[in-house]
Amino acid sequence: MNKSILDFLNNITATNTVNKLIVSAFLIHKQIDKIKNIKIKNLMFKDTDKDYILFKEFEAILEQEKQNLCFEELLELFEFVISPSDKLINGAIYTPKNIREYITIQAFNELSHKTIDIIKVADIACGCGGFLIEASLEIKQRTNKSFKKIFQENIFGLDIQKYSIERTEILLLLLAITQCEDEKEFHFNLYTANSLEFEWLQEDEQIKKNNGFDLILGNPPYVCSRNMDDNTKELMQKWSTCKTGHPDLYIPFFQIGYELLTEDGILGFITVNTFMHSVNGRAIREYFSDKKALLKIIDFKDEQIFKSRMTYTCICFLEKKESKYIYYSSTKEIDLQDVSKIEFNQDSYENLDTQKGWSLKNSGLVTKLESIGKPFGKIYNTKSGIATLKNHVYIFKSSKEDEKYFYMQDGTAIEKEVCKEVINSNQLNTYDDLRNLKEKIIFPYMYDKNDQAHIIEEDIFSKKFPKTYAYLLTKRDLLATRDKGNGKYPVWYAFGRTQSLEKVKYKLFFPQLVKQGFNAVLNNDENLYFYNGMAAYAENIKSLQILQKLLVSSVVWIYIENKSKHYASGYFGLGKNYLKDFGIFDFNDIDIDFLLSTKNIELLDAFITSKYKTIENNIND
Repeated sequence: MNKSILDFLNNITATNTVNKLIVSAFLIHKQIDKIKNIKIKNLMFKDTDKDYILFKEFEAILEQEKQNLCFEELLELFEFVISPSDKLINGAIYTPKNIREYITIQAFNELSHKTIDIIKVADIACGCGGFLIEASLEIKQRTNKSFKKIFQENIFGLDIQKYSIERTEILLLLLAITQCEDEKEFHFNLYTANSLEFEWLQEDEQIKKNNGFDLILGNPPYVCSRNMDDNTKELMQKWSTCKTGHPDLYIPFFQIGYELLTEDGILGFITVNTFMHSVNGRAIREYFSDKKALLKIIDFKDEQIFKSRMTYTCICFLEKKESKYIYYSSTKEIDLQDVSKIEFNQDSYENLDTQKGWSLKNSGLVTKLESIGKPFGKIYNTKSGIATLKNHVYIFKSSKEDEKYFYMQDGTAIEKEVCKEVINSNQLNTYDDLRNLKEKIIFPYMYDKNDQAHIIEEDIFSKKFPKTYAYLLTKRDLLATRDKGNGKYPVWYAFGRTQSLEKVKYKLFFPQLVKQGFNAVLNNDENLYFYNGMAAYAENIKSLQILQKLLVSSVVWIYIENKSKHYASGYFGLGKNYLKDFGIFDFNDIDIDFLLSTKNIELLDAFITSKYKTIENNIND
């Protein structure tokens, strides 16, 4: 959608005015001037209206930008003018038409055992009603019922925002009108409420009589735990799928939807794919496993379907029917095909580990790799670096120095004695990079005799490091915004987290996001700290030297591809949870000598592959 059009609408605060602008422009574009429906008639601008000049301005922008206003553009406009704050808190996001159509058609096909004429279809977080529009069109095509009856007997929607429900009703009305069904009034089953607590079977007689929904479609809200309000966090706790970690808001919608389905009912969602691997997804994996739910996953892996969001998604079809197996396939959006033609990998719930995560692409291979030797997590301690939560306040590149001070780029003097050296390990690729990437970090901590870090008390800090203290005072208000202003720190200038403050001599640095061919960099300076990336610690340097060789091997890479989370452009996550179960082969002394002395990468890789010989055939494939 054109930016100038969105900017114009976003400058208007009155929701009803925005609705009138969009509806009136659409009807003019469609050359529809005679309307029976009372609600739509009230949304049509007249030349006597006080905001009529505003409407003419909007028309002029549409004409200037040569913007078509077909039905899909109409839906897009309504979705995109949702306020940014509401999108952040409530997770509203526009779902492309081809994805909505695909999920809807495939779900209806899977629902062939039900009588379409009488099915109950819902979107329990409907936004502006995109999926309800697709469902209405599908029922119309399959039954030739009137839209009036479809809206009254088949279609149900719920959203937390009143204006979204209002726009859903508007869009459904316009759908009927453009299909030559214009009535003074239509009856809708649309509710403004919170899905986390709404009682469908109590609030709607049709759903009570039907004992739930035959079909649930949608795109559950994309809200991470840190952006939830307190009420949402409290409501999340009533759902068993939210009992582990800090689950995102989409997680309980699987449980809500599944429990609202009739026997053999179908749920079709496009949603975030992290539940397959993340700690936050443990409870939902356990839920699916306990229910033996018939779940089919079509994973888009690193492809980003929603251009306005850095999210990695999958389509899930969940049927309220017991199954021993879970079904998985990965694809590109352009290659989507009929579900009946997809070759799914089939994994038994019994063999999948809900705690470790689901490696559905090649679970057998992952299991073999994890059964070899000793688990990574038993040998290595993995850290994710210092977390100040305001790196640009604490970390700087010194422009110059003298005997007592480092100087920031703007000339601010910082006492040398309060600084440590630090690197962004995400940027490391070779050992030589260490020298070029070193920065300074203001380090307001001191060590006791047991090398435990403690914050320097404020009266001592201000006297011993007056220039640094004065600088930090200028940033005090900014530091107070960390953790949304709710952070509890021992002193206002303390780091946001206390992780990775310990002194460690031997460290193997590597990025959190990796592509094939990445390098890990070994360091033995206990006074060098790091942020952003990852580091593995071990009691002796030889263990880390072995790991350094392993991490660049094809054995580890095939494990990463099958175990870790996908990101864009061929990157994978390499966090602690993805590595901890990888089996470290028990190399003997001769093996270790060969590993550490061999420089030829191909020879080294062949040697490591041969040691992991139980999966050699898989690797060569």
